[in-house]
Amino acid sequence: MTKVLKVLAGGWLAAVLGIALFAASGALGGQTVSAESPPNPPARFVGTVTVDGQPVPAGTVIEARIGNAACGVTQTFTQGGQARYVLDVPALDPGANPNCGVDGAVVSFYIGGKKAAESGTWRNYQLNELNLTYTTPTPAPSPTATPRPPSTGETLATDGGASASWLLAIAGLGILAFGVSGLAVARRAR
Repeated sequence: MTKVLKVLAGGWLAAVLGIALFAASGALGGQTVSAESPPNPPARFVGTVTVDGQPVPAGTVIEARIGNAACGVTQTFTQGGQARYVLDVPALDPGANPNCGVDGAVVSFYIGGKKAAESGTWRNYQLNELNLTYTTPTPAPSPTATPRPPSTGETLATDGGASASWLLAIAGLGILAFGVSGLAVARRAR
């Protein structure tokens, strides 16, 4: 026991006590530090791009929009004879610009400024495969009136087709009567 007291008296007690006080003062006097969470990852969309059934040229601009916000732009590239794209649509982040996606948001795509027929759903936990197409609308034929034949002034009076209906009804009854009389004759002949 005397050896322990001699060691403690030789300055070790002061050193141990100093370290303990220093640690306690640092733990008690420290400031609380809050960690910022990392930003949400974007939703990645990939696929082919065709216009009128043909692959678009490499470098065609593809744009993603959520509502009216432009949420990403890329260009097509050619791979295996197909026009392809890869586009990351950023997540909703109050400090970011653009401030775009939330899970389930509808993403509209534009091929060279023309709205694609397909739209996607923003999901950043999976790879979103979406082939984009655009079909050029065919112009509607111009409405032209079919010319009517000239009026000669001679027209037959019509009753709206009522007489034709009566004629068909009478003919039908006549055929029915002929069929019934044929049956009666056939029965008598037995």
